Amino acid sequence: MFPMTKVLLITLLAMLPAAFAGEPPMRVCSLSLAPQTMKDADDQPAGYAVEILQNVAAMLHWEIRIDHMPWARVVSEMKLGRCDMAMTVLYFKDYAEYMLFPHEAILDQKNVLVVRRGSGIRFDGNLERFMHRYTIGLYADKRVNDEFETLRHAPWARVDTVPTAELNMKKLLYKRFDAIIENDLNITYEMRKLGKLDDVEILSPPLSVTPAYIVFSHKPESLGRIRQYDTALAQFKRSEKFRLLTGRYLPDRTPSD
Repeated sequence: MFPMTKVLLITLLAMLPAAFAGEPPMRVCSLSLAPQTMKDADDQPAGYAVEILQNVAAMLHWEIRIDHMPWARVVSEMKLGRCDMAMTVLYFKDYAEYMLFPHEAILDQKNVLVVRRGSGIRFDGNLERFMHRYTIGLYADKRVNDEFETLRHAPWARVDTVPTAELNMKKLLYKRFDAIIENDLNITYEMRKLGKLDDVEILSPPLSVTPAYIVFSHKPESLGRIRQYDTALAQFKRSEKFRLLTGRYLPDRTPSD
């Protein structure tokens, strides 16, 4: 019996690499929102959050596949369990019903009001008063904070919703509305790409400063993956590679911002 048992054991061990090699990569669903998540000139996934995840995945020996899609489809795929992860996501209670949030965030995302330079429009921190005075543009998938979500449905609110962030910015430049709400990284990146960064002004204070996460689906294996991910991401954040990555994508920020 012993020789037979030994042969069986060797056979099983030989099969293990093939079995693991056959495992499909973890599917990461993502909205395209530069500079966090986007595609490069070769149509490959790129961006600050993308490179952070790629580095963490390499540390953990995870195979990943990033699929870009509209946010509504990201939500649908996560609810159906067809995505293992999604990025980048702000914490909202309804999201937490079908997404698992790790401890470690990618960055603190600042949602800000943006106006045309020279418009004379200012913001004193009172959003309700601002919205009584000015029209606001917002792209369809944008979530800001609970205060804005309440105010936008008021009968007096003038909020124009458009399909994409890029169209929202162009409409601001064309004077279709007085201000737009965007995260500070995306507005800076896109306006610089359009050569129009000097034509707009980011108002202070920000509407919200909220951690942005790479999240996991509600699957049994996700809890173990989150623990591994948190440990690896915390380690990566202490590295020189992370500092250089942050400087390349977010030149106006430091890793501690």
